[in-house]
Amino acid sequence: MHSLFWLGWIVSFTLIQSIGEGYREAFVWLMYYLITLPVFVAHTYLIAYYLVPDFFLKRKFWGFSLSILLLLIVFSIIELIVSNEVVFKLFSPEKMFAPHYLSIQNIVISGLGNHFIILVFLAIKAVKSWHESKSRKEELVQQNLETELEIYKYHLQPSIILTLVNEIELLGNQNSKRYPEIIVKVSDFINKLLFEAKSELIPLATEVGLIQDFMSIQELALGNRFKTKVIVNGNVQTKVVPPLLIFPFLNSALKVAINSNFLYESTVIIKVERKYLLFSFTLWSENEFQFLVDGNTELTQKRLFYNYNGKHRIIENDDVNFKEISIEIFT
Repeated sequence: MHSLFWLGWIVSFTLIQSIGEGYREAFVWLMYYLITLPVFVAHTYLIAYYLVPDFFLKRKFWGFSLSILLLLIVFSIIELIVSNEVVFKLFSPEKMFAPHYLSIQNIVISGLGNHFIILVFLAIKAVKSWHESKSRKEELVQQNLETELEIYKYHLQPSIILTLVNEIELLGNQNSKRYPEIIVKVSDFINKLLFEAKSELIPLATEVGLIQDFMSIQELALGNRFKTKVIVNGNVQTKVVPPLLIFPFLNSALKVAINSNFLYESTVIIKVERKYLLFSFTLWSENEFQFLVDGNTELTQKRLFYNYNGKHRIIENDDVNFKEISIEIFT
């Protein structure tokens, strides 16, 4: 990139200086910019990689100003001598400066003109540094999000398993005849949970199967206190989704049902269209209940943002005896 920058500078200023003047003039200015290139490179890099970080950014403004002035004088003198005694003397004697050309006025004018390329270089470097810093920040935010979601995922699985263990205990105390059946169902579900839902994206058919198994366990454990329906519309074979996307809400709902003696009805709807996917969950009771507020919506939003940035929506409807949560994904 540095080579391209200086090549662009040589070519562009050679054309600017010699435009309409013919090939000989272009050749003279090309030699000028090639031969004086080390002067401009040294001047530019001393400011960009020494004075700016070691003086300006450390708020040593007096030292920075004096150093800038000193370098302006030194490199302006060098540039005037090289251009007059080497470039113009060899390739275009008519351009040679008059005697005593190393006057203060010429040095200052030449030095200020030379600072143009330095300012352009610093501007490009500043933009490049800003872009790299922005990219690093975005990468760090992305890494933090991925870590948070990974931790949440591994926290969610034990939470679901704990709910199932509580249900096994509940059923064991109430209906020992159905105890072996729920043990088998829970064991099968946990096996699927640990091995089929560990990827970043899983087939929607697998997710639907997990939901159906989970809800059937709840009906078995809670008996007449809990009725559920899982309705699937569309071809679930054509989609993949983040695993356990709606499970935090199902798990929270089951905690509500386990911790009370009210009757509850629940419906889960999965609707699949060509560019649309809907997960909808409702919990209803004749009695008032308090749905747990545990950050599930915020974390689910982050999961959706990670996988479907700008193509998702969560809708919540609440009443004293009703809770509805819908997740819409636009693919």
